[in-house]
Amino acid sequence: MKKNIFLILIVTWMAFIFSMSSQNSEVSSNTSGGTIKIVLSSVPQFNDQPEEVQEEVVEELQFITRKSAHFIAYMILGILAIFLILEINKINKKPQFALLLCVLYAISDEIHQLFVPGRSGQFRDVLIDSTGSCVGIGIVLLVVKLLDMRRKNKNRIKSE
Repeated sequence: MKKNIFLILIVTWMAFIFSMSSQNSEVSSNTSGGTIKIVLSSVPQFNDQPEEVQEEVVEELQFITRKSAHFIAYMILGILAIFLILEINKINKKPQFALLLCVLYAISDEIHQLFVPGRSGQFRDVLIDSTGSCVGIGIVLLVVKLLDMRRKNKNRIKSE
């Protein structure tokens, strides 16, 4: 049952990534720019600036925002992928399969962007995506390991 849930979540998340990658450059830029404006609107100093200055700030933050979005999107994909792998293969845990799934999807996503007006597939983005996936997978594996150590420690204390 859990396998099916994780599979549905992964496919849904991949569809979300695909839909974001399908946006042409103008729509994509407006999406990230709008997000930056929403976040910065809570900063009084930003709101006090003239419109031209606000636009310059948004423009300067576009690159880091877009690359952060890549990292976070694939970190979430990595988390979902490792949960699926752990659920499918409880005995012989193979985190490299989760990473392979994420990296292959990142490559396919960048190839897909080659066909979207104003977008380009970039090797740098595959590296950012892959790093995000590694971090997501690593976080889950670390938490699983810590919980397992805690459970073993509790069992050891009970048996003494």
